[in-house]
Amino acid sequence: MKRHVKSIIEQVASLCGPHRIGGAQRFWILMYHRILPHVDARFAQEEPGMIVTPQSFRQHLRTLKQLFELLPLSEWIERSNSGKPLPQRACAITFDDGWLDNYEFALPILQQEQVPATLFAVSHMIGTRTQFWPNRVARLIADRSNWQQLDALDWIRRAGGDFALGVTDREKLGHIIARLKKQSDVELKEQLEQTERALSLMPIETPALVNWDQLRAMQNTGLVEIGSHTCNHFRLTADLPPQIAEQEIVQSKRMLEQQLDRPVNLFCYPNGDSTAHAIDLVGRHYTAAVTTRRGINTASTAPHQLLRIGIHESVSHTPTKFEARLSGWV
Repeated sequence: MKRHVKSIIEQVASLCGPHRIGGAQRFWILMYHRILPHVDARFAQEEPGMIVTPQSFRQHLRTLKQLFELLPLSEWIERSNSGKPLPQRACAITFDDGWLDNYEFALPILQQEQVPATLFAVSHMIGTRTQFWPNRVARLIADRSNWQQLDALDWIRRAGGDFALGVTDREKLGHIIARLKKQSDVELKEQLEQTERALSLMPIETPALVNWDQLRAMQNTGLVEIGSHTCNHFRLTADLPPQIAEQEIVQSKRMLEQQLDRPVNLFCYPNGDSTAHAIDLVGRHYTAAVTTRRGINTASTAPHQLLRIGIHESVSHTPTKFEARLSGWV
């Protein structure tokens, strides 16, 4: 019964949502992370809410071209700020983090479909083998013998609660990651380093993110603009010292501009977290910034707190599901 009701709601949302109906000028910003095929080994190691398959992504772009005027994020901001006419329904594609698979799988599709996008890069991780902490956690618990026996993993077991009992799938991993987010980035960094030392784990050799040459190649297509996602993906929460928050916001812009030889005027808050101090700093250095708060923007939306709609495979793998997601209702 629940599945049937959900299907009906999706049908109604896909056909009657604001993406299908006229009215006030609106601006959709879609949030993607990773584009990976099911058969790629990285697919099984990632949280479900982070991935869209190449097949789904291509279908998304083709649907979007029928529904919206697709713009680079910067163009909508420039039009809005200068008082130029805005499309009735406009949409921008964004990618968070700068994953290598964005270069491998997303870029060719963007080029084939001629759709612009914005990629928010973590400046001091580009071209390194540094891994994001959720991926390091996933690696730690992937070895069931260590997970069941080693005291060094107790901090994950405690945080995970019931979900940490016999981790066997990506859904449970996602719940554990969500609970660990209650800890600060500093705490997580220290605990991860201690645990990895206790397990004698060697650094991962394969880079998770693009390198500078790949990022430049994406930019040089003329389709991909680059924004800042801080230096180290530290969440801009109240427990992050103000001087570190300023470094994350300002130095990332400086490094990206030096490496890419282009102005960097767009910013993305890691995990969507921000404080009044962080928003003020971002406002001084960037033209606009995106959050992870769900919604559809209008000309009156604060430019440094823009809303987005997160897209992942389970909510978008059919045209109906994708359009229902675009409605902002489900």
